Amino acid sequence: MKRMPRDPLKFDPVELFTAVSRDNNYRIEAEEDIEDFLDKVGKSLKSSLKNQNLLNGKRVEALFAHVAGALGKCAMVKQEDNGAIFAAGMNVQAPDYSIALNDGTRFFVEVKNCHHCDPKKDYEFRKDYIVRLENFAKLQGTTVKFAIYFSRIRKWVLLSKESLTEHRNKYTTNFIEGYAKSEMILLGDRMIGTKPNLSIELIAKPEEESGVNENGQASITIGDVKLYCHDNEILTENEKHIAFYLIRFGDWTTDDPSADMDGERVRSIRYDFYPDVPWEEDQGFAMLGSLSSMVTSAYNEHTVYESKIYALDAKVNPDVFSVHIPDEYKGDKLPLWQFCIQPNLDFKI
Repeated sequence: MKRMPRDPLKFDPVELFTAVSRDNNYRIEAEEDIEDFLDKVGKSLKSSLKNQNLLNGKRVEALFAHVAGALGKCAMVKQEDNGAIFAAGMNVQAPDYSIALNDGTRFFVEVKNCHHCDPKKDYEFRKDYIVRLENFAKLQGTTVKFAIYFSRIRKWVLLSKESLTEHRNKYTTNFIEGYAKSEMILLGDRMIGTKPNLSIELIAKPEEESGVNENGQASITIGDVKLYCHDNEILTENEKHIAFYLIRFGDWTTDDPSADMDGERVRSIRYDFYPDVPWEEDQGFAMLGSLSSMVTSAYNEHTVYESKIYALDAKVNPDVFSVHIPDEYKGDKLPLWQFCIQPNLDFKI
């Protein structure tokens, strides 16, 4: 999936000036009005960039488009919540995105960021807020769903209103109920497992110096990279690509690397990645996490540095964050277990 080209510097400033002009009676030919507009925009931007809650919310909103696009089941993801709306007889609010799936299914998505530590703590939606979103969706002949990113747990859920708990003036959910009822499968999300360990070996160029000096240090030039699953070398290019993606963005951890020596010379350096929680060896595999969480980790590399946001969106297409694992995948040296989690709409804590 690719982002469609547009020229925001050409059209967006004019649209913003038009919107601000309505409340300030600006005139296009008045230089003082243009200066006042630029002053207001500058102050607003500086204030917004200091608002961490706003920045986190906007970054996660942009992130969702890449998650949906990278998972492979969407034909189109379109931002909806901009531009003027005129509606007769009801209050409406545009959701963040409209989604068109490959099978023709359409729905809107409102994206939320939840920073709760406690997976049982409720996340709330005001009832009138949901009504406005639903009104908009009804006028478009479809429905609205709610994508919530639980940032402390690093998991996405996608919920219909019927999966929320209704109260007098609000709806609520929490991570445990939301995860059980999640419809992320619609977007192509899956849990991925394989046989531990996954390993990457950096092979030193044999013709280059790689000896250990008197300080116990060695400098090597990498001549080859090998990947392993359960100590079996992965040979095909697609399986190598998948394995490297799982190593980079999956949930497994690694310790200090081990060195394979040829006398005083470093032949290779190897990193072994393994589950950091107990797993059932008899079942033959361990879970690496969900694809949506891996896409999120990949996106974070483009927008977060040392736990601080430095960009709200990434100048790349969703394909950059994805890994192609066919539904009918049959691995040679990289066996995979793929779990498509169906929503349990009757689940209760």
